[in-house]
Amino acid sequence: MVDENKKKEIAVIGNDEFTLGFELVGIQESYGKKNYREDIKELINREDLGIVIAEETDIEELPGRLQNQVQNSVDPVVVALSEDAEDENLQEQIRQVIGADIT
Repeated sequence: MVDENKKKEIAVIGNDEFTLGFELVGIQESYGKKNYREDIKELINREDLGIVIAEETDIEELPGRLQNQVQNSVDPVVVALSEDAEDENLQEQIRQVIGADIT
């Protein structure tokens, strides 16, 4: 049985195209790129999140120290997905992260 008090949420951050599929499968915590640095800092410090999904290219564009904090975050874990990956591989990565096929 899952303890509701320990249940953690999933958040996604990125451009509209990236976040849309996650929103369609029920991820309610969605953040755009307008305030990316501030939002990603806030997300990796939230205790109610278990997973933060972000685009790998966005993480690579962060300043060094913040990039390291994001890449080394454990709770929540930051899952960096790459658009450069083959479509099937990207779909599989997403399915593994959220447990649903968004295509």
